[in-house]
Amino acid sequence: MKYTVKENTPVKHVVEFEVPADDFENYYTGALKSAIDILEIPGFRKGKVPANIAEQHINSERIISDAAEDAVAKYWNDYLKETRIEAISQPELQVVKIARGNPFVFIATVEILSSLELPDVKKVISEVKKQEVKVEEKEIDDAITWLRNSRAILTEKETEPAAKGDYIEIDFSFQDVPATFSHLKGVQRDAFIVGRNNAIEGLDEAVIGMKKEEEKSFEGKIDQKIDKMQPEKMLVKVNVKIVSIQKMDLPELTDEWVKSLGRFETIDALREDIRKGLSQEKEIAEANRLRVEAIDKVVEKVKFEIPSILLRREEDNLMESLRERVNYEMHMDLPKYFEQINKTEEEVKKDFEKMAVERMQRFLVMHQISKNENIIATDEEIKEKVDELLIQYPGEDKSKIDMDRLNYMVADDIVKEKIFAFLGL
Repeated sequence: MKYTVKENTPVKHVVEFEVPADDFENYYTGALKSAIDILEIPGFRKGKVPANIAEQHINSERIISDAAEDAVAKYWNDYLKETRIEAISQPELQVVKIARGNPFVFIATVEILSSLELPDVKKVISEVKKQEVKVEEKEIDDAITWLRNSRAILTEKETEPAAKGDYIEIDFSFQDVPATFSHLKGVQRDAFIVGRNNAIEGLDEAVIGMKKEEEKSFEGKIDQKIDKMQPEKMLVKVNVKIVSIQKMDLPELTDEWVKSLGRFETIDALREDIRKGLSQEKEIAEANRLRVEAIDKVVEKVKFEIPSILLRREEDNLMESLRERVNYEMHMDLPKYFEQINKTEEEVKKDFEKMAVERMQRFLVMHQISKNENIIATDEEIKEKVDELLIQYPGEDKSKIDMDRLNYMVADDIVKEKIFAFLGL
């Protein structure tokens, strides 16, 4: 195989290939035979037309094009095997010379993943210390209070005012909503327990003392952060009307009541179960924090050249995530959203660049560790995990699953877990 590397950088290869005339003629013959196999001409059986006659009925440029595709595929695959580069895109092709009786010359340009020089990874991450996980008694108390609230007896309060601990239903609206928050226009309904840290700061205080059907206005704050381009808090004027007030009579916390939950004999047993559950949740959260911080420690010590295609893909993923959140939370499309925040799509993508770089740096470090340590997901491991996941779906729903994507995601998860196990995280 004859080729010349015209450009070789850590993120890109540009290679010129030359297919000898004799070899290219063989590819032409093969392409012509494939065309003859489906050619139908009166007087000849399908697939049995002589080549010299077939060429009179087939566009020669098409055969040359098909021959070129076959040659490119073979030469490019051989090049990948020989050089062992990690191509992350299909090659962009430029035909330099193509004609029967002459060498076929083409240039292939491809972005690649280069090898990173990693530090002593285990030594670097040893600097990251796990934080002690604690479950406070108040957290257990709050969980028990939630259980009691969920089983409270509600009694309608027709004339009495709302008080802390009551369950109320309200209609509310915002005055003079800024354009950025136009999805909050109009009257909305909500229901909540008074005093439980409402999403609208000041609402709890405003409704205490109000009676059913009573209305009032007050100033509060909302936390409506969709992304970094919006403020975390915004002052608002709120109109609120009480629709209903219900007194919540909570069950007394006794061993007898605890037994009614079906799993416990005593209050202490319930508290211990809640403690274990909260502890497990915190352990998982701490493990995730530790993993991110550890990889970021390695990232700080690595020099990166990130292929542009990876950054574009990640920026597109971030944009799609924003699209879904805006559609779901704000009930509008992205063009309308961009209009309201006075930014173009390109400006928003610019805001995402730093985040995309950070994500790709973590990905490249993890990828290099997997290469250095030969960490892979075996076919057996992938199949076992996929089968476990498929059990969760009824038979008729399985046909809707993108199996290639599922296998890829499962393999990726398996490799990540193996990497973290290797790192002791």
